Amino acid sequence: MNTTPTKLALADITATLVTHFDLPALLERIAATALNGFDATTAVISLLEGDELHAVATSSVNDVLTDDRLFTTGPVLTSARETAVAMIGDVTEQGTGRWESYRALAQSSGLGAVRVYPITSLGVGLGALAVHTTDTWGSERPDELGQMLADLTSLALTTGATEVRRTDGTSAVQSVLNGAAAISGATGVLAEFFGDSTTEARIRLARLARAHGTTDSKHAAAIIAAQNVAPADIGSSHLIYVPTAPVPPRRFDS
Repeated sequence: MNTTPTKLALADITATLVTHFDLPALLERIAATALNGFDATTAVISLLEGDELHAVATSSVNDVLTDDRLFTTGPVLTSARETAVAMIGDVTEQGTGRWESYRALAQSSGLGAVRVYPITSLGVGLGALAVHTTDTWGSERPDELGQMLADLTSLALTTGATEVRRTDGTSAVQSVLNGAAAISGATGVLAEFFGDSTTEARIRLARLARAHGTTDSKHAAAIIAAQNVAPADIGSSHLIYVPTAPVPPRRFDS
């Protein structure tokens, strides 16, 4: 695991927090940083909505498809609810009985270990960052990185003043859920139309958003709206193509 790219990624994420950023897209970058920093198979940010946990940002090696329960149950749900680090260092070892069904699911999915870091704000659990590996966890992985990324996620979700951060956290979670759903839907539309892989379609969406002068989430929502109006005619929409003329720069008038 090379620490230099990870340090650069952390600096970039921190710098982004003082800008006007797209929240779902930033969470995807945090998940990708966890994936690379831990040399993991999957890294997922899951957020609480009431009593349920929802995976909102996923990064994986070669678009690995895994059971969604790995991101929303067992130690992941425990970490989110109890605001504590949770871990299964080796899924093949006999456990205490607390997460046995999760352990069996992880093993059948080809995973070797999972470590989960809570995402909290002022003592309130907002969710968790889960990192899955194919090998056992061992002692060589930078555990401090996981909690650092979880804390950066919390800052991204709760950028308001201290007295309103509890309510802001809840509204931010809902905003991320909506944004993540739009990004996922638009990625699927682009993948189907252009014959892209999921990763290629997600990159295409980010490039289209920049070319159209908007955020990933807003452009994804516009694509979904266009798809809903004319499902069979999405190819005629300018939204799925790079504009032929450059978008005018932002202007601020007094």
